[in-house]
Amino acid sequence: MSAKIDQATAITRRQLLRRCAGTTLAVSAVGALTACGSTAGTPLAPTADLPADGDLVYLDVATSERNLIARYTETLAAHPQLAPGLQPLLQQHEEHLAATGVQVPDPPTLAPPSDIRSALGALRQAELTAAVERRASCQRASEPELVRTLTFIAASEASHIAVLKSIGEDR
Repeated sequence: MSAKIDQATAITRRQLLRRCAGTTLAVSAVGALTACGSTAGTPLAPTADLPADGDLVYLDVATSERNLIARYTETLAAHPQLAPGLQPLLQQHEEHLAATGVQVPDPPTLAPPSDIRSALGALRQAELTAAVERRASCQRASEPELVRTLTFIAASEASHIAVLKSIGEDR
């Protein structure tokens, strides 16, 4: 049986990406608002009424994003000349963390390599690890909205690998 696409209802790839971006922004905004209402006294507790099956997934994602934020912050402190390329990626990770609605403590400080190429390589490896972790998170999640959010985060982290590679090629 062949499927015919109705031209009146077909959407282009660009339109689909715009719609997905809008959904991501909405999820991020809800997560940011949820995070604003959290209490500082319970940093490991979910800050909102999260789905029961998603609590641990959200906590894992928040911990991973907090680790990435720390790595980017430490790399920027050691290599401020990388700020134009790294700042947008750092901001995206902050948005990912806000989307979880969970607060987690800062990870231990880890000094980045003193060589710029090595520091970028370490960030690429951290992004790769995070993208693989998000894939596993998607498999553990059962709520469609959570899976969708995790998919967007995984795609973002995977795209960061290419961005970091291009920044490294400029050095």
